[in-house]
Amino acid sequence: MENKKGLTLIVTERCDLSCIYCYEHNKSARQMTFEEAKAIIDKELVNLDKYQYSIEFFGGEPFLNFELIEQVVDYVTSNYKGDYYFFATTNGTQVHGQIQEWLRKHRDIFIAGLSLDGNKLAHDINRSNSFDKIDLNFFLELYPEQTIKMTISEQSLPYLADSIKFLTEKGFLISCNLAYMVDWLSHRNAKILEEQLENLIQYYLDNPNLPKCNMMDFPIEILAHPQADNEVVRKYCGCGTHMLCYDMNGICYPCQLFSPLSAGEKAVTSENFNIEEKIDKDCYPIECQNCYYLRICSFCLGSNYLSTGDVFKIDEDRCKLYKMIYRANAKLKALEWEKGTLKTEDEQGLLKSIVNIMEEQI
Repeated sequence: MENKKGLTLIVTERCDLSCIYCYEHNKSARQMTFEEAKAIIDKELVNLDKYQYSIEFFGGEPFLNFELIEQVVDYVTSNYKGDYYFFATTNGTQVHGQIQEWLRKHRDIFIAGLSLDGNKLAHDINRSNSFDKIDLNFFLELYPEQTIKMTISEQSLPYLADSIKFLTEKGFLISCNLAYMVDWLSHRNAKILEEQLENLIQYYLDNPNLPKCNMMDFPIEILAHPQADNEVVRKYCGCGTHMLCYDMNGICYPCQLFSPLSAGEKAVTSENFNIEEKIDKDCYPIECQNCYYLRICSFCLGSNYLSTGDVFKIDEDRCKLYKMIYRANAKLKALEWEKGTLKTEDEQGLLKSIVNIMEEQI
């Protein structure tokens, strides 16, 4: 990550959906102009000889400001030589006709990452009945190696296993996570999640050659190796170090979660955000410092800030559910090992981690 930098432009605060778990509570009709985008690009790409840049378009729904995306890509490719590519996170509803044609022409330098929350039932529950507005085959054809982003809400949780099966069998690679800023405090949620995880364990055992979703493929083997007293935790993203997020005012934030679009009056600029790439364990609450799962914890500094007001403090209820997910990973890998279908370069570490997790020696 040291030689990479993510440059995010919030090109619009508009969105055509109203997802039930959306953390952007300050949407508006505002859109970034080309002059605003050009000033940011010219400011940041002076370092193009030092970094590989991912230039990302974010919203709202970024393709609602497609004209600006076209202008920025044309400007950068015409005026800058170096190592960069473009990316947009999209709900897919606008990606038809002219936009599809443009994406095909720019497929070598531009990736559109689709947010798709499962099968039609689960997706429509979460994302404003928009499933039928998305051309799934287009994304499968143009970006076969790009993972889709699947967010699980409390309402769509009962359809987790069926959704992952549906997306996997369609040919998608899946990155899924429990929604942020959702009240997960419910014994019902835990019971449903346990049932869904058992369903997925059996599915992957029956289909050992299918790619697993990220939720069922955590690298638990690294947990077997003792933590040092001066243990540091590497962030999962470049928030505050190798990630820059600009809004229409040209103000830079550690990521979009710290911008006014998401954080409102609690917004934090990059200038006032001091987080290193590797984080000392002492920064975390004591319960996290002593947690067996810390090195694989899927924490997000921005979501922590929005949920608890502290970038290092994880929502406790979400934490409990993720511990269930880690244990399901251990069970799946143990059964795969028994069947002889498990492949790993660290078998000893993996088996030790499985024993620790399954016997709760943690």
